[in-house]
Amino acid sequence: MKDAEKLVQLLELWWERPADRRTADDVVAFYRWLENHKPELLNRRHSDPYGNLLATLRHYLVKRGA
Repeated sequence: MKDAEKLVQLLELWWERPADRRTADDVVAFYRWLENHKPELLNRRHSDPYGNLLATLRHYLVKRGA
């Protein structure tokens, strides 16, 4: 699977979550879910898949109370 396809799938899964579960605090739970259900979507470059996920989602995070 190409990186662009992985990104599309990753973002679709993120957007399926309710808005109140798409905050910076929720990235950890989403990461754990990905590890167990869709590990192929995690970017393991530089040995930091969580950091890579957080960087990817940074523009798609919902602020609490928004």
